[in-house]
Amino acid sequence: MYWFSFSISLIGLLYLFLNTFLFVRLKRTKKEVSKVFVFYLITLSIIEFFCNLIGLISPNSNFFISHFYFVSQFYILSFLFYSLFHENKIKHLIKLVAIVQTIFLVYTYYSNVELFCNFNIYEIVSCSIILIFYGLLFILKNFDTEHQYLNFSLGLILYLSCSISIFVSGNFDMVLCEKPYIDIWIFNSIFYILFQFLVYREYRFIKNS
Repeated sequence: MYWFSFSISLIGLLYLFLNTFLFVRLKRTKKEVSKVFVFYLITLSIIEFFCNLIGLISPNSNFFISHFYFVSQFYILSFLFYSLFHENKIKHLIKLVAIVQTIFLVYTYYSNVELFCNFNIYEIVSCSIILIFYGLLFILKNFDTEHQYLNFSLGLILYLSCSISIFVSGNFDMVLCEKPYIDIWIFNSIFYILFQFLVYREYRFIKNS
């Protein structure tokens, strides 16, 4: 029963691998492709691979991987948006937020080490909301012109919004259907596929520009 949900998440993983390969290859011919963005895709591919592998071998024992995912995503994309914005005020804001967030994250794990073996709701929600804010701000700043990373920003906003909804609800074990087995995480997998589709559109836009 578990295989249906896993196969959906596997589609997202394969899509991520494809996008990573395409952007690595594109980087060789297009100087405007951000090294930070390529590094983000490579990092995500490694983390997602181990997350799915552990989830396949031992379901529900890969929660600790979420820390590597959300924290690395937060810092890498913060640096990406820092490089994309031209306004000094926004750049200073991104640096300040990164420093404050680091302090809070260190404190949460210092005060409760057991969080490492479970989902850290503060980590997930705060990192996601901050990146959603950066994505929205980037789209608004470039709404009237075609610009690189708009498709990516839109996909990021949609996917992280879905993730936040699931984690805030607290219904991690909600089963929507028994045959085939479908739980609430199916929405996360579907939105992840949508996210990767928009990353692919980003690839097409940069390639043809």
